[in-house]
Amino acid sequence: MKCTIALLLLVLVSTSSSAQTTPSPAQLPSSPAQSTGAASPAAAASTTASTSPEFEAATIKPVKDPDPNRMNDREEGRRFSTRYTSLRDLIQMAYGLDRQQVTGGPEWVVTDEFDVDAVADGEGPLEDSRQWKTMLQKLLADRFNLTSHREQRELSVYSLVVAKGGPKLKAADLNDQQGSGCERLGICTFRGDSLQHFARWMGFVVLDKPVVDKTGLAGKFDFILKWTPDETQFAGMGIHVPPPVDNPNAPPGLFTAIQEQLGLMLEPQKIPSEVLVIDHAERPTEN
Repeated sequence: MKCTIALLLLVLVSTSSSAQTTPSPAQLPSSPAQSTGAASPAAAASTTASTSPEFEAATIKPVKDPDPNRMNDREEGRRFSTRYTSLRDLIQMAYGLDRQQVTGGPEWVVTDEFDVDAVADGEGPLEDSRQWKTMLQKLLADRFNLTSHREQRELSVYSLVVAKGGPKLKAADLNDQQGSGCERLGICTFRGDSLQHFARWMGFVVLDKPVVDKTGLAGKFDFILKWTPDETQFAGMGIHVPPPVDNPNAPPGLFTAIQEQLGLMLEPQKIPSEVLVIDHAERPTEN
């Protein structure tokens, strides 16, 4: 079971971190969006082209047996690789967007998956996530002939807010070991984590909508969240949550658990957001 969860809860798109591989159950995936539900493709692509490196070489191979549960990516030095990755996933990486902020295009944009290996030109490690994003944007335009435009739309999101009675959070001791992970679906530990990251993770991994941190609580915290997942959760990760067993001692549902255990609430809301609309895309050749 732990091995299965390790494959399913992968770090999908975290171009700001280095040397990421398929994690153990003691690691959590990061969301691709730096600003959940309100990210701007224009802002995400604002890096000056003249100062950004390009991929010197890139190999893109179609996956014969697509499996969204096994997606993972890795950046190390000047090398980038990703496995079992759809074009929509690559667009999310390149522009720092949520799923709901990428729309349009043919069906294969979501269903087809690719293995990508690329090497940046120049020397020395790349530590600026904006450089990775800009290189990926160029790669998508060159190899997938991707063209798109931006539109302003209203998106349904969840706002993470402080519940009545105040937060029930413990400030993290930054001298202690940090790192977050799930023992299994519905039991997750967060150590030295910000609520902004927690919100992004919830929106990208667990829920079907982005989550926006509106708690106003800065800093990092240590907490454990235990809940009983339902069939609507983890679907974006390709995970089918089985029906809950009849257990009177089972943890509460997610929304109740967040309020009772963290002193926070998830409130449905609609906000204006810029989305990227795919106008044209082609399957790449394998060179």
